[in-house]
Formats: sequence, structure tokens, C-alpha cells
Amino acid sequence: MANPTQPKKKYHCRKAFLSTDTDELLHNYFQDIAMSVSSQPIQDQLGAPQSSQLAQIKHTKSKPKTIVTFKRTDQFTESEQQQMRDLFEAVFNKKMTKDAFERKFFFTPKGYSYHGLMLHDKTIVGASSAVPGRYKFFGQEHIFSLSVDTMIDPKYRGGGHLIKMINLIHQSLINDGIPFIFGFPNEHFYAVQKRLLKYEDIGELDYYILPLNIGSVVRKLKPLNVMSRVFCKSTARLCRIPRNSEAGYGIAKVVDKQFERHRYDDSYSRIALGQAAECIYKIYEEEGGVRTLYIIDVVPLTAASLTRAVKQICRTAVNDIDIIIYVGKLLSKPAGLWRAPDSKKPQRIRMTGKVLIPNAIDNSVFKIDNWSVNISDFDVR
Repeated sequence: MANPTQPKKKYHCRKAFLSTDTDELLHNYFQDIAMSVSSQPIQDQLGAPQSSQLAQIKHTKSKPKTIVTFKRTDQFTESEQQQMRDLFEAVFNKKMTKDAFERKFFFTPKGYSYHGLMLHDKTIVGASSAVPGRYKFFGQEHIFSLSVDTMIDPKYRGGGHLIKMINLIHQSLINDGIPFIFGFPNEHFYAVQKRLLKYEDIGELDYYILPLNIGSVVRKLKPLNVMSRVFCKSTARLCRIPRNSEAGYGIAKVVDKQFERHRYDDSYSRIALGQAAECIYKIYEEEGGVRTLYIIDVVPLTAASLTRAVKQICRTAVNDIDIIIYVGKLLSKPAGLWRAPDSKKPQRIRMTGKVLIPNAIDNSVFKIDNWSVNISDFDVR
């Protein structure tokens, strides 16, 4: 199978939330709550004799207002879909094609996703979205929802609209019987989630790496690249595949044709691992020309299948890459990969969540060791 390296692009785990300052967000939210609007008729405020002033106010052209509303994806017009894609590009400096938009938001168990919207003069200037997906929760199937792409045009930030948008999403999820929402917030939005939206910590993902060319990780060690490649290839070849390996996770996404269509396009590569297992990966050229292979998912996710994936990659794609990276949470150290220390993580990836229907699931959902989770569960790669 051909495994072409993707076009060069700089990678950062996408900050799919606001870049505005946390204190400003909190201040604007409480300021918005504190603003009182009088229900008194305008005639009473002006006084009965002042009919001329009332007529003047009546004919005064009002300025466009910024409002918050909710829509499902299947309720969007073509123009609104385009506005969402334009806003995504403006905020994240990254294009979203029509196909990518449809795969992300339409190809779900519901046939749509959930969107809190901020409109100014009928134009979308802010949005927050939630994408439903099928999950196994200790043997029972539920639909959970992933929080993604919270974005507001810089000219319209502040005023407490962010919290209103997300609360509309929460209520709509409850109405559809979806008991849980989770996400991977950046540093700014993490504080907002915790303090105002009452999300709880689930845990933090780890980075597991195999630096085939050590100089791609530590520049001054570039002369040792040949030795490091020999060592890493030998380590991967000689490491044992664990026996009687079982998944051992109580919470895991359901990988079916609908999920495959939703999550992957033709830019991803696959390796068959035997025994109905497979590995999905993608190669990027990162900053500094580092050819990075991300293991997106291994199905089923077991110690044995992940070890076989590393071995197979080292046999088939080793000449095209400098480093292998797997991001997730594992119950044990995988053979052939090293866990990166916290100080060397490119970015902290926290996982948070909120129970929306308390009687449907219990607090075991907040223990990350119960989760089979990796990059395939969110949308940074």
C-alpha cells in the first residue's frame, strides 16, 4: 500500500475553542447576567404627554442586534453552511471543505449535529457545536456527544454569548435523550468549562513515541540518526506481542460504517494486522520538516494489536518517516513505544465531560482508565 507523505503543514493540536482571555470571558459573562431589562411599557418610561418623542423613537432605525439561537445541521441553509465554514477559516486559519463539513456534522447516528449560534444582522459570527456518536458504556449502548469547534469572530467576543450558546446545545441534547457530553478544551476554555459550565475532569492523554531519527526530536543529536534508526527498528522487531490481550475498557466508541465515513477520508492509510484487526494512520510533515506518522487508531485497541501495528509500520513505512506518535490513554506501557514525559508534551490534552441526564449513567464515566480513547475520538488529525 502506498503511503504518500502529506503536504507540508505546521501542526498544533487545534485549539477548538476561543483564544480570548479567560478572565475577560468570565467578566463578560457575569456582566451580561447583571444587565437588567425593564419590562415597563415605553409610554410609561417617556410620560404620556411626550407623544412626539415616542413617534421619533418609533421611526428611528434600530442598530443590528447580536442574538443567540440554536439549529441542527439539517436545519441549515446552504448559505449558513458556507458561513460556518467561512467562520471556521477566519478563526482557525484553516479551510474546511464542503465534503469535510458534511462528513463531520451530517454523518452521525442522528443524521445531524447540534449548533449554538451567535448571529449579528442574520450572519453567523459565533458558533459552538456538538457531534453525537455511538458509545458502549459497560455493555450498554448510548449516544454521547463530542464538543467541537467553539469559535467567535474577534469583533463580536464578549457579552456572555458563549455560555448561552452552549446551554442551548445542552438542552437540545437532553431533549434528544443524549446523557453525556465530553470534549478536549484548550487552556482558556478549560477554566470556563470548569467554573461556569460545571464540567468535570476525566483525565489527560499521554504521548507515546518511537523516534526513528533521534535528531528530529533533539536537533543536536542529528549525527546519531543512523544509529537511532537501527536501534529503534531492532527494538520494534524483537519486542514480543502480548498474549491473551483483551481490550479491558468499559467505555468505547462503536466503530461501524457510519463512524468510518464520518471520521476518515482517502488521506488516511490502513494496515491489516490479522485477526480482523487494523491500524489507521496518517503522515504529516511538521515544522522543521519532521516526517511524523500519527497512529490514529487501532481496532480493536489492545496491547497486542498496537504492538503489531508498530512492527508493521516499521517494516512498511520506515523509510518515509522520522518519528511515530500515538496519543491516547493506555492501561499498560505498549511494546515498541516510549511514553513522553509531561515536560516534553507538545500540548496538554485534557478530557472533560458533563452528565446531562443523571439517571442514565454514573460517575464511572469520569475515570479515564475506563475509556478507550485516542485521536480518533476527536478531530485534531
